[in-house]
Amino acid sequence: MPSFLRTRGLQILAGAIFLGVLAVVGYSMLFSTFQLYDDEGYVLISLKSFAEHGSLYDKVYSQYGPLFYLGYDLLHRLIGFAWTNTAGRWITLVNWLGTAAVCAWIVVRARGPLVAALFVLASVFSFLWIMINEPMHPGGTIALLVALAAGLGTEALRARRPVLFALIAATASAAAVLIKINVGLFLTLSGGLALLAATPSRGARYVFAGAATVATLFPALLMGELLYEPWVREYALLTGLSIASVVAVLAEKPDSGAEAASSWSAIGIGVATGLGVIAITSGWLMARGTSPAGLLEGVLLGPLRHPLVYSSPVRWQPGAVGVALGALALVVLARRRRSDPRWASVIASVRLVVAAAFPLTLLTSFAEMEADIWLSYGVPLAGLFALPLTTDASHPGAARARSWIALLLVFQSLHAYPVAGSQLFWGAFLWVPLMMLGAWEGLNVVLARSTPGVASACRTAAGTLAAGLAVVLAAQLVRNADLRRRASEPLALPGAERIAMATPTATALQILTTNVVAHGDVLFSLPGAFSFNLWSGVPTPTLANVTHWFSLLTPEEQQAIVDRLTASPHAVFIVQHNILATVMEKGIHPHGPLMQFLSAAFQRAFAIEGYSFWVRKGRSIAPLSTGVLFPGGDAPQGPQRLEVTIASGPVDVSRVELWAVVRGRWLAQRLDATNGRATLTPLRLDGTAAGPSTALSWPLHLRGVYQLTVGFAADRPLPPDADLLAILLDPAGHRVGMARVLPHRALPPATLTP
Repeated sequence: MPSFLRTRGLQILAGAIFLGVLAVVGYSMLFSTFQLYDDEGYVLISLKSFAEHGSLYDKVYSQYGPLFYLGYDLLHRLIGFAWTNTAGRWITLVNWLGTAAVCAWIVVRARGPLVAALFVLASVFSFLWIMINEPMHPGGTIALLVALAAGLGTEALRARRPVLFALIAATASAAAVLIKINVGLFLTLSGGLALLAATPSRGARYVFAGAATVATLFPALLMGELLYEPWVREYALLTGLSIASVVAVLAEKPDSGAEAASSWSAIGIGVATGLGVIAITSGWLMARGTSPAGLLEGVLLGPLRHPLVYSSPVRWQPGAVGVALGALALVVLARRRRSDPRWASVIASVRLVVAAAFPLTLLTSFAEMEADIWLSYGVPLAGLFALPLTTDASHPGAARARSWIALLLVFQSLHAYPVAGSQLFWGAFLWVPLMMLGAWEGLNVVLARSTPGVASACRTAAGTLAAGLAVVLAAQLVRNADLRRRASEPLALPGAERIAMATPTATALQILTTNVVAHGDVLFSLPGAFSFNLWSGVPTPTLANVTHWFSLLTPEEQQAIVDRLTASPHAVFIVQHNILATVMEKGIHPHGPLMQFLSAAFQRAFAIEGYSFWVRKGRSIAPLSTGVLFPGGDAPQGPQRLEVTIASGPVDVSRVELWAVVRGRWLAQRLDATNGRATLTPLRLDGTAAGPSTALSWPLHLRGVYQLTVGFAADRPLPPDADLLAILLDPAGHRVGMARVLPHRALPPATLTP
């Protein structure tokens, strides 16, 4: 370790500064991202609906467990925050930082050097960048829960306190079951195997052997319905081999007597604790209006059907199964020849090579490929990094604690089935602390035969390298956050004021929301994009809200939405054509009674940036904050006519600026008293004229709903009309109005398909 980090006070200060830097970076990244598929809006509106109405599953639709809703509802009531995009991002930042901090704490408690802990902190935080894509998703909460189970569980194992370990494992498992049942099952299997492996009685050994066999086959059992898919077969085989490798490490006979790491009574206490947590949560939920049938459907029966609804494959890297087979063989051979020190040196060398190559996956780019690599190569090596190479009498239970992290990792890696998106990251992050702990032990083994001076120099060099990598990772995150902020502008919508994104997307979302507020009393979307409901305050038809409603809602639930939309002549409807195209490319085609009704009852009013805005057939609206640019002649710098439709309070406009907003942002044309002839036509919300058109002099005095027409001769050729943003500025230069210029040419026939 570098000498300047050897005092405890400086270590604490360095850790606090580093964590603070990551907090600022995380804030910047979270508030410069909004994913258009809008899982965020779905989760937020379900949390909001539960807080207001209760009746989770019976009325409020959700794919997730009750503890997620009860826990955050309690926090919401204690603190008093509203269910907004901003609140969701703050909660996500806490989960993100907390997960990385717990992983670093695991290294510190294992007597790892501070630089190793800082490297783990930066690496886990960097790897979990995916948190910015789905703020408030239960996956962030689950990641923190799994990290806490790993950290607190290792403490209990090192202290040889089996009852405490059982309480921790059972509480975490039950909580996970009640958030996302598959992750809870993985935690339950991990805790059960760890307790059985640490119980010295002969009966426990037999039970452990049987449980280990089932655990090895568990991935195939879990994935049985999709095993016909090649990527699923490889998934089942690779994780089965990885589990077998860790189980082989755990199969070492535990100590007996009073110092045993576990006992049957500890296992019994764990079972009782888990069942107690489930019973208390179930009673709490039913007190909030959920029926027993609804609880059963939401927690168990519904999730069992999800793999058949939607799946997304893992991109397995070449040779992943070979790595798993090789790691398992090395673990088995090393256990059989543990008396031969050469095996410890071989495994230690393998660990150091892997640890040296690992940072490359983080330093290259922020991409899902990182998670594919970790899942393909890191998870299969879990047993190899958990295998004890030395006996540390001064730190009892350290090896079994490392095995606990490895056990959690191999089972949590199954989180990416059947949807290998963000789940890849949430399921694989424990590879970082496991790798660091195993590599540090490997370094000590390799240096054991060196002179004290050489060993000290090598440890200093390794520590300096770890510190340098931590700084590089942090700098990469800072640069990434800075680039995001520079290319963005504030969304400036209720509950999302601080979120910034690219100008074309930000303005499109603002315009759609403006029109929802002006023209809608009920808002529906395809696929579900519920942030629009949060921003506009316009309700959904029912409380059954989910992104892929065409796949997940029953015909009865869809019919209830049809009935509500039928009763609302001012209902509006938003279609996300880009997202819908992606869904259909995966073989999912929207269908059902609701889809048939939407196609028959709605017509498109306007389209912008991959979205279209629909109203009931026969209804006309003024498309607010939109405009059209008409060329007055064939010359690119000839007469032009800009028409914008805007609703505003009393404002004075001294100039109108046309900005190009694609591939950067630059001023294309300024219109004012020197070159613009302005005419105003007052409008009703249905788009019809509310009075005669009148010529205006600059500055323009505007109010209400109106169409502003400005004739001008362009100073230079303008970019395509769809790439233009018209901004109205007052005499002080403040923006008082905005409109995106839409193509004036005829749009293709309006359909609900891309």
